[in-house]
Order: sequence, then structure tokens, then C-alpha cells
Amino acid sequence: MPSLILVLNAGSSSLKFKLFTHPKLELVAYGNVSDIGTDDCKFKGTVTKNSQKTEKSEKLDDHKHAMGTVLEFFEKQHICAVDDIKYTGHRIVHGGDHRTPAKITKDELEQLDKLNDLAPLHNSRAVNVIRIVLDKIPNSHNFACFDTMFHQSIPEYIYTYPVPQDAAKAQKIRKYGFHGLSHSYVSQEAVKVLDKPLDKTKLITLHLGSGSSVCAIEHGKSLDTSMGLTPLSGLPGGTRSGDIDPSAIFHFVADPSHIEKEHLSRAERVLNKESGIAAICGTSNVAEITKRTDKDAKLALDLFANRIQNFIGAYFVALQGADAIVFTGGMGENSDVLRALVVERLACLGCSIDKEKNKSAASQLDNGPVDISGPDAKVKVVVVATNEEYQVAQAIIDN
Repeated sequence: MPSLILVLNAGSSSLKFKLFTHPKLELVAYGNVSDIGTDDCKFKGTVTKNSQKTEKSEKLDDHKHAMGTVLEFFEKQHICAVDDIKYTGHRIVHGGDHRTPAKITKDELEQLDKLNDLAPLHNSRAVNVIRIVLDKIPNSHNFACFDTMFHQSIPEYIYTYPVPQDAAKAQKIRKYGFHGLSHSYVSQEAVKVLDKPLDKTKLITLHLGSGSSVCAIEHGKSLDTSMGLTPLSGLPGGTRSGDIDPSAIFHFVADPSHIEKEHLSRAERVLNKESGIAAICGTSNVAEITKRTDKDAKLALDLFANRIQNFIGAYFVALQGADAIVFTGGMGENSDVLRALVVERLACLGCSIDKEKNKSAASQLDNGPVDISGPDAKVKVVVVATNEEYQVAQAIIDN
């Protein structure tokens, strides 16, 4: 049995995993535990070599029990023993100013705890899973890989906020950017359909899902991105507001003592959990929205496409042109309607799509990036299936 890399992606009530060989990064097994802590909790796991699937419904109270179920799956399916897992990579949303993966030590864990205030909805659960793995897989080398790493190349004049600088520096208030693992991965994949190497290419990548962001990538490095201090800024998400007038926040602020169980103020809850596309039309499910003909559904789609268009336009100018627009993420990969709605607004940039290629793109993504550009397009339009877990594993090997 070759040594293995386990990659974990912990959400507030979920735990996704992929197991790779080291160093070839062949996928051995993958799956997820969903709805942790509820009666709807489910485990799904697949062994790659024979496509054997395991599914079971069992209430797992917390991520510790979920992690135990993952390791039990490895053992029962004769995939590996715990000691075969040489490395464990953890996707962490906020890494502050980390530029590379962080090897987990006691001091590093304390530093990660300090970042929880910057990403209260995301970091604490993932850091808790690190502690669980240190206990359950004691001989594995643990690395934290951050969604913010890729964006450390953003220039100071872009990442700086025009607020009092002493306070900003003391509290680390600046643009960080997120979805970096995804933007980095799809940029490397997208150039496979271009005639240029990554270090000679200008790309605008769109990660469109329950959370969405746009990134301007110049010669393989992030130049700018739509998310900022937290994932709340930039594009609207399924339930996130995205960019709004900052003074709107004060209209949602309640009694300062009103802090909910997630340690969120009323304003944070409204803007993160009760806003976005769902606030416009009642759902964040784009597949459902695109089938509706009512006014609210049309407003939601037009609003979302408009915000995407605005970032693309700004980044096209910042890059002084682009070789390709790249779609990824759950909506970016699967919604041909959304892709068409966005690209039709980019005709002035030389973008167009082939309707048939666009409709069939999702079914072809297992074979690699799909070029859906129209025959006369001056700027390519490409669809790529993101793979953040692979990017985490690759980052561990590279560092």
C-alpha cells in the first residue's frame, strides 16, 4: 500500500473527504457526511477502483463522530489502515497572510484560533476537525491549506481599505479574497484549451455556487478578486448579500447583546444567512429559478448576471484584456442558462458561446475543461469542474 494523502473539507454541518495516493495523486476514495447533528445525517462513500458505493443514514452528533465514520469506511472497505495516511490536508477558509500551507503545530493551532474572528462562519469548525484528526490519526502530518493563499499576490493598493490605517493594521482589516484553491486549480486546467502557458495568460475565473466570486489572474497569479475581508463581500451568494452600501448594516443592527449561538450579530446573520438570491426570489436553487417565469425569478437572475458582468468588465480593464472567461462551481459548471445570460452581456469584449457546446458542457466535464466558445469569439469561454481537494493535496506535495 503506497502512502496516502487524506484531504478534508469541513463545513458547519458537513465533512467532505478525498483520499489520494502519494505522490501520484491518484484518487482512491471519496465521499461526504451531510447534515451532521440532525436526524437527516447521511454518509456516502465511493471506492474509485471498483466504483463501489456505501451509503447509510445514521445520526452523528458532531464532526468527531463523522470522522470516525470516515475511518471506519476505509477499514471496512479494505482501503487503508490509519497508519497508511501519511499526510492530512485541511481546507481552511481564512489563513490571514499565509502564502503557503501551514504544517500543524501547537503554536500554529493557536494562530488559527486567532483567525476565527475573521471568519466565524467557516474557520472554527475546520480547526476543530484538525484537533480531531490529531487524536484519531496521530502519525499523520497535518497541513492547513487556505483559500486565501492564492490571493497573497494582490498588490497593496488593491488589498488596502481606505479606513484608519493604525486600526486596520492592528486588526488585520484588508482584502484577503477567497475560493483561492478553486481559482488556482481551474486556471491551471483552463490553459489546456489555450495556446499559451499559464505564465503568459490572462484569465477571469468565475466560481459560481452557493458562494460566488470572480478573480482576475495575470500570468498565473491573482491580481484582484471580488471577495474581501470575508466571503460576504463581492457577488451576492445564495443567502449572502454581496456588496451593498455599508450604511445599510446599521439598519439591521439590534441590541449589541443580541449575539446568537454562532456568535453572530443580527446584522451578520441577516447579511450572511437571510440575503442574496434567496432573499429576492425565495430560493437559491438556480436550476429551479431558471425554470420559473415570474417577476422575482427574472429579477434574481438579472441582478446576479449584472453583478458578474460588472466584475468581469472591471477585471478586463485591469488585466488590459483577457484570453478566457472561465466558469466553475456548482452553478458555473451546471447551469447553461446562467452561462448564456452572462456571456450575452460580454459581446462588446469579443465573447460568444456555441449554444450546443454550452448545453452539453456539464456532461463532458469528467474528461477535462470544455471550450464552449463561439466560432468567432476573440475571448475564449471555458467551463472547468473545480477540484479543491486535489489542489490541497498538490499544495502539500509542492511545499
